[in-house]
Amino acid sequence: MSRESPTETDSAATEVTESPEDVIRVEDLRVSFTSRRGLRAKRTLRALDGISFGVRRGETFGLVGESGGGKSTLVRTLFGINTPDSGSIRILGEDLGALRPKARRALRNRVQLVFQDPYSSLDPRMTAHDIIAEPLRIAGVYRHERVLELLAQVGLGADALDRRPAAFSGGQRQRLGIARALALDPEVLVLDEPVSALDASVQAQVINLLQDLQERLGLSYLFIAHDLSVVRHLADRVAVMHLGKLVEIGATEDVFTAPRHPYTRALIAAAPVPDPRARGRGTAALLRGELPDAANPPSGCTFRTRCPIAKPECTQHIPPLESRDPNGHAVACLFPL
Repeated sequence: MSRESPTETDSAATEVTESPEDVIRVEDLRVSFTSRRGLRAKRTLRALDGISFGVRRGETFGLVGESGGGKSTLVRTLFGINTPDSGSIRILGEDLGALRPKARRALRNRVQLVFQDPYSSLDPRMTAHDIIAEPLRIAGVYRHERVLELLAQVGLGADALDRRPAAFSGGQRQRLGIARALALDPEVLVLDEPVSALDASVQAQVINLLQDLQERLGLSYLFIAHDLSVVRHLADRVAVMHLGKLVEIGATEDVFTAPRHPYTRALIAAAPVPDPRARGRGTAALLRGELPDAANPPSGCTFRTRCPIAKPECTQHIPPLESRDPNGHAVACLFPL
């Protein structure tokens, strides 16, 4: 296949047109960390390397990839815990980097985070009432009736008010965490692996709850997960992250039924399927080797050392994330499938 490829120095930023309906807009975001090994040697780890995407109002945008790919760094950067090296983040039309501390705190009320582990994200000494009431009190809008209303929204009754987290099941704790996140009427929820610590049957209940809340409250979701079946069920669009870069993005069904990046195809092939007769399909695409060291990534395409279709050109050029069809299905590969 012959095509003109970008050079090593070309930007790999996504060609995605900004929409006025984007509630989160990330442009060419770069985050790195420097560590010292021994007395002099320094290592620079590129945790996010030119990330660009938008989350549209009212949609669920899924972000998937292996552990170590940069998903958690992205969450921490969205909430101001990490400082970007470059790039921009706009949330609900506001440039996060340009906001003063007071305005940033006000913006956080409109964007809330639901944590992965319901066992560690709740204070074991607080009652359910106090857990939900805390953000209301900090904002100066506490009402007991609002606490009861939030419990009812997530399927918990008034009998939960005086119970502490240890008295709840895992699914109930996650419901409690969702109620706390909803306390200040946010417009956007960032869901960081919200069901990965739950049993399969409980996962389904929490996912159904999230879908119901989105429909009733008009919420937008950034849903981060490694479970592809959950993302396929819940997300409208999905992006695939590998070693700090987005390698594919598109409508969920387009990505799952016709994946164009070898990494996406490998993730889908490796996902558990209920039909044992289908388990062997696509096994040739399964990943080989380990995720490369982000402090010493391969030249060119960072996936090439694990890619079943890698060619010599892949060592020399960084493939940009480009849209290749009218539906906006974009892929970062010199030789897309």
